[in-house]
Amino acid sequence: MLATAKKALLPFLLCAAVTAVAGAQQKAKECEVDEGKPGEVARAMLALQVAQNAGKPEDAQKQLKNAIASLEKADKSKNPVGENFVYGKTLVMWLSQPNVPAVTTRGAVGFTQNPTQPLDLVASIDSAFGAVEKALPECASQTSAWRVQKGWVAMVNDASSQLNADHPDSAELLAKRSLILNPNAPYGYMVLGNLAQKKNQPRQAIDYFKQTVEKSGTDTAYADLKRQTMLAAANLAADAADAATGAEKAAYLSDAKWGYETLAQDAKSGNFADAARSGLARLASASGDTAAVRATYAQQLSNPSAYTFQQLLNAGVTAARTKQVADATTLFEAAYKKNPYHRDVLYNLAIMYLNGDKYAQVVPVVRQLVSVDPSNGENYRLFTIAYANEQKGFNEKIKNYNALAKKAKLPKAIKAYEDSARFFFDSAKAVADSALKYNNIAEAFPVKVTFSEFSTQEDKSTLGGSVANSSEQTQTYTVKVDFLDVTGKTVASQTATVGPVAAGQSGRFSVSAPGPGIAAFRYAPLVDVTTIKPKS
Repeated sequence: MLATAKKALLPFLLCAAVTAVAGAQQKAKECEVDEGKPGEVARAMLALQVAQNAGKPEDAQKQLKNAIASLEKADKSKNPVGENFVYGKTLVMWLSQPNVPAVTTRGAVGFTQNPTQPLDLVASIDSAFGAVEKALPECASQTSAWRVQKGWVAMVNDASSQLNADHPDSAELLAKRSLILNPNAPYGYMVLGNLAQKKNQPRQAIDYFKQTVEKSGTDTAYADLKRQTMLAAANLAADAADAATGAEKAAYLSDAKWGYETLAQDAKSGNFADAARSGLARLASASGDTAAVRATYAQQLSNPSAYTFQQLLNAGVTAARTKQVADATTLFEAAYKKNPYHRDVLYNLAIMYLNGDKYAQVVPVVRQLVSVDPSNGENYRLFTIAYANEQKGFNEKIKNYNALAKKAKLPKAIKAYEDSARFFFDSAKAVADSALKYNNIAEAFPVKVTFSEFSTQEDKSTLGGSVANSSEQTQTYTVKVDFLDVTGKTVASQTATVGPVAAGQSGRFSVSAPGPGIAAFRYAPLVDVTTIKPKS
């Protein structure tokens, strides 16, 4: 039940972005930069405008070189603000050109003096616009609009891609470079926060996540990113608090409380608010405040029909974590009625039945669990635990009936007690055999499928996870997934190939399916359990 970070892919187009900038300049009358003098600046501005409308990259680059050549000849003392503004815009256009690296040479962009000297486009853009912003602070909105053009978008996307590909050095470099170009957007901080979290640096990660939230502000375009990051920060802080002491622990708890309370009070947070309430319950549980924990799910418990499957599932997890077995069982049962094929509710309900000594009720739930999640030995171990405890119950009955038979005087009564003991002996043997069978399966299972993501949206659902190879040979696996509605009907099917996976290693997979109404999933078994032999 963990939120996964999503790629920060930004749907910006250069032509649309430039048009937006031009419109903003017309409206922002308070920012008055003279781009018409001296003549070299005016000619550079004209070349820049032609480049913006060029149909081919080579035509645009020719005009951009003309702009640089004009600016190189300009008297820097006559109109430094205008010259820097046009220079910054021209470099932004260069950074947006195909096959132009962020660090190039002066000659490559049109300078005739010192043509082989390296030119860092990112640092130079920041320097040029920085000079404009220092001289005319009211122009910051205009320079900001130019900072977030195509080159910056590509840089942020590349940082996110490198993060997801587990290339931390490249991701960090790109993220930090993106922040030089535009320190006021949240994406670079988000990438750095995720990197710090991967390095097990919770304090740094939380600080970066809080900067992500701060830079998101009230912009609705960043709303989901803001909530997702706030929840990640709160969860990380709560985890770190468990291992911390003193002032450090208090600081982590304060961060966790900030994130959870903010989300819980946000009427538009949806599932994020549900997760935040679970987080608050976790904090209350850690402090020993059971009443506060129960208060977080009291409404779901009293009126489950008024809540969604996910809300009931989250409430059940909260109750289970605080060992409120009866409450958790009720909540999971309510969630099961709404979505009986969801893997998580089946597993959690089986666990609660075990904890509540309802062993006979465990078995049918686990049967349904292995029908949707058939290649995880831990699921079969639930059979073992249930049958072993049923055996204990039957053995106790055998003992009681044998004792009654010894005390009985009448042959008819003796026979009845002995028959009852014999009946439960046969039952005990049957469940003992089943317990042994499923224990052998669980112990010798040659593969293990686990899941890290199951997200459902109106138009698409995604399932992600990994396949661990517990055999002694390299294997390639085919994961065939059916996406289901709440009735168990297949909405869509997808297949992923995982491997080759070396012995003792794991391989990841992710499949997505279009279409509304997806509520659960099942996948075809990766191994026939009847062929699994006990470990020697």
